[in-house]
Amino acid sequence: MSHSWTNPVFRAFLDDAKAALGDSVTLRCLSCHAPIAAVTGDVKVEGDVAQEGVTCNFCHSVSAVDVSPAPGSYTWDAGNPGLMRGPYPDSDAGSIHGSVLSPLHTKSDFCSSCHWYANGPLVFEGTHPEWQASAAGKAGTQCQDCHMPPSPGKPSILSKAPRDKVWHHVFQGAHTQGMLDGTASLEGTVEKGKLKLVVTNVSGGHSLPGGGASMRAVALEVVYRNAAGSELSRVPVQVYDTEFADARGKSPVPKWLARKVARSNELVVGEPHVEWAEIPAGAKRAEAILTYRFILPAYLPSLEKRKVDLTGHAPITMAKAEVKLP
Repeated sequence: MSHSWTNPVFRAFLDDAKAALGDSVTLRCLSCHAPIAAVTGDVKVEGDVAQEGVTCNFCHSVSAVDVSPAPGSYTWDAGNPGLMRGPYPDSDAGSIHGSVLSPLHTKSDFCSSCHWYANGPLVFEGTHPEWQASAAGKAGTQCQDCHMPPSPGKPSILSKAPRDKVWHHVFQGAHTQGMLDGTASLEGTVEKGKLKLVVTNVSGGHSLPGGGASMRAVALEVVYRNAAGSELSRVPVQVYDTEFADARGKSPVPKWLARKVARSNELVVGEPHVEWAEIPAGAKRAEAILTYRFILPAYLPSLEKRKVDLTGHAPITMAKAEVKLP
């Protein structure tokens, strides 16, 4: 959250969006990436607080959310920005700020204000409706339960006593080390002379790669080896993502140029995806690899040419499966 404005990849893409559509696109992006700037009219994001991205004060000053695909569909309490809202009915911050119970802050609907964004049939951020349709959503598991896992402790140094549940504010996601472990399963067998691979999203909450449609992808490939263990070939099998096309049909293009969906092949929760691959002559072992890509390979050359800092955006291996071949 604190890097939502300063993230160099986001800033590079924002420059691209402004170059293509003009400065009018800025406010739509600021509504979630620099919300203090958006609600105060600081469209150049010159204020120190605005540059902090999604801040504690901002989120806890949100008084309502319109659960809809409109960007930044929150209501920020401009009249009393010092009144902090949260999950406890008996908070007491003394003279620091006011406090009031807000059940909204414990619900996934709160997250929808920035994690559900669509323009007609084009869904650019769809994690909230995906969560609603998932078994986890139907069972009442909230976004906060996984991305802000609670544990006993004190909410702050001002707290007089520990609480049974304090929600961690690390907001763990794909960038969090180990978060992708176990989110997808990968199984391999040989059937009718071909390699059969089954990929299943077992994370429970939403589709994978999740968020940032047209920006991220999950790739499946196979490395074939001979009896001595030497690599014979490396074969791409499938890519799971959503890709957009522009008005001329070019694909993939980033969301700000999108006019239609070129393809959508995301890993829906609990739905096995079966893929088949030919086995090359001499292959005695197959290593299937499922990789999470934070940036579509199609966009990398432009970012690298501009020397955009890609630290933290290296692909991550999600799962592997090894199959002995006849």
